[in-house]
Amino acid sequence: MKRISIRFKSAVSCLLAVVILLACAPLGVGFTKASAAGVKQQIFDFITTEMGLNSAAACGILANIEKESDFNPNLYGDGGTSYGICQWHNTRFTALKNYCQKQGYSWTSLKGQLNYLKYELYNCKSDTGNVISHLNVPNTANGAYTAGYNWCYYFERPANKEAKSQSRGNLAKNTYWPVFKIEFNLGDVNSDGNVNSTDALLVIEFSVGKRTLNDTQKKAGDTNSDGKINSRDALIILQASTGKEDQY
Repeated sequence: MKRISIRFKSAVSCLLAVVILLACAPLGVGFTKASAAGVKQQIFDFITTEMGLNSAAACGILANIEKESDFNPNLYGDGGTSYGICQWHNTRFTALKNYCQKQGYSWTSLKGQLNYLKYELYNCKSDTGNVISHLNVPNTANGAYTAGYNWCYYFERPANKEAKSQSRGNLAKNTYWPVFKIEFNLGDVNSDGNVNSTDALLVIEFSVGKRTLNDTQKKAGDTNSDGKINSRDALIILQASTGKEDQY
């Protein structure tokens, strides 16, 4: 009986050890490089289409998301108090959950997190360091650096933020810009560096046959990437220019 008892205790101890190891393992195990590649593209598309930022700004954001979560939407950090692609922490993590529940999204999904990110940037500026005002950068490699630097400095605000902001700016410029650069700013049909009602008017005039656009202008005007340039694109441009939260 004594030998059986010892064996039983040993088995229980082994089982407890396995449970502890599983509990301590980082969540999101199984998230692969292929998964990350797909998430990168979805984030880039959302930033340039739904948020109306240029590709340089998107590259800056991608560089920071890589360092925060390696593009894993289900990653917990800081002992379980931070979560998601941007590692929303404590009260901002709670705000993510509340927003997604109210809007009918899953807070564990990339779609929910991206829509919350857009909401947070335009509606919770005190929480985000008003970083949206620092993302109006030239659509160039140097613009990507500036966006990466500013996102880290104003939005993430990590310890040793000056050095990390420089590092992430360089990552945006040297790694993401060569891959994701697009030589036009989505919505900026007249290429003046701004997305506003003038661009919307150009789209409307083109859609009714009163104006011609070159190929680059057409790409900039097709804001929802459906292959058509019409009043829907004009509406998206107007919404982007006013920072509205409407879901397109």
